[in-house]
Amino acid sequence: MKRILGLVAFSWMALLVTAGTGLAEGHHGHGGLMPPIVWKMMSPDQIKSAISADKTNLKNLHMAVWNARNQLTLDLVSGKDSSVITADQTALETAQNNLLAEKVKLAQTILANLSSFQRSQVTQFVAKWQAMQQQQRQQREALFQQFNGNTAGASDQ
Repeated sequence: MKRILGLVAFSWMALLVTAGTGLAEGHHGHGGLMPPIVWKMMSPDQIKSAISADKTNLKNLHMAVWNARNQLTLDLVSGKDSSVITADQTALETAQNNLLAEKVKLAQTILANLSSFQRSQVTQFVAKWQAMQQQQRQQREALFQQFNGNTAGASDQ
C-alpha cells in the first residue's frame, strides 16, 4: 500500500512540476516543443493568432490527459484489477499521444512563421541549449556521486 501511495504522490509531483515548467515557458506549455528563443522572435499577435486557432482543441486534449491520469490514479489506489489498470494506462497513453500530436502541429505552424535567418538562429540556439543541458546534467550527477553515502554521521559534526 505504501508503494501505491508513493506512486500516486510521485505522479502528482510530476504533474505539478510539469505544469509549473509549462507555465514558466509561457502559453501554458504549448511552447514546450520549441526553444524559448522562438517566443522572443515572434510578435504577441503572431503567437496569439497561432494558439487561438487551436485553443479549444488544446484545452480538450489537456483535459483528456488530466482525466485519464486521475482515473488511473484512482483505480491504482483503490486496488482495481490489473486489466482495469492496463486499460487506464492505455487510455492515458492515447490521450498523451493525441496531445503531443496537436502540440507538434502547433509547433510546425508557429515555426513556419520564422524567416530562414531566424530558423538558422534557432538551430544554433538549440544546439547550444542542448549542450548546456547535457553539461548541467553531468555536473548534477557528479555532485550527487560526490555526496552519495557520505551523509552518515553528518549530524555528529
